[in-house]
Amino acid sequence: MYRFLCNIIGAFMRLIFRIEVKGLENIPEKSGAIICANHISNWDPVLLQILIKRHIYFMSKEELFHVFFIGWIMKKIGAIPVKRAGSDLTAIKHAFKTVNGGEILGIFPTGQREKVKGEGEVKSGVGLIAGKTKAPIIPIHIGANFKLFSKVSVHIGRCEVFAPPEGEKINAEMADAFSKEIYQRIKDLAK
Repeated sequence: MYRFLCNIIGAFMRLIFRIEVKGLENIPEKSGAIICANHISNWDPVLLQILIKRHIYFMSKEELFHVFFIGWIMKKIGAIPVKRAGSDLTAIKHAFKTVNGGEILGIFPTGQREKVKGEGEVKSGVGLIAGKTKAPIIPIHIGANFKLFSKVSVHIGRCEVFAPPEGEKINAEMADAFSKEIYQRIKDLAK
């Protein structure tokens, strides 16, 4: 079902946008990893799912799961619902299980679309998940305005691990610092 949806939607997106992608070789073929991208449009998760040949389990706001048809699709593709108010421990545990199970987790570090291009308030969740799982982080920058027939560029960076020093456990300060550093890596890909 997942790959079928990706193929249908991918064909449609390639008709209405000129999609260019660099760095697909940076996506690991089998191991667990976390892709982190800037978030400029509702098209972003769809775009990444059609370009990356592995199944991506995106963390998505819980409200989408209550929207007719969209909620059904979100469940079918294995998206992880996240309550945006406070810390959602259930979603974080699900994220750990996904990455530790060898799958690809998708996170937008700002937790929502950027109001100003290239600037968003970064949440510490991605840093916490990265530090706990020690999974490779793959920064991705999406450059687009998503207007009909416009160019959409996707730059996938190299994997990098963000983990506490040997023998230490991740704390809130480290999680926040990791999140900010990951977001900076994403922004650096725009240059």
